[in-house]
Amino acid sequence: MNKKIIGTNAGVIWDLLNDYRKWDIPKLCEASGLSEKDLHTAIGWLARENKIEIEYSVDGNELFYLVAEYYF
Repeated sequence: MNKKIIGTNAGVIWDLLNDYRKWDIPKLCEASGLSEKDLHTAIGWLARENKIEIEYSVDGNELFYLVAEYYF
């Protein structure tokens, strides 16, 4: 896998996260059509760019959503 593919996959995930919902891994895999490996590399890309937040649900699942940036 090369960086261009990872970046493209990150764009796919960013588009899905742009609905202001919190997504878990299975839902992101299903909606994006990406494998879990490809999804994790895309999430890593977005996390490194500080584009997403990650939190844990009550049952311990990771939830992903976009960072809301405000400039004053």
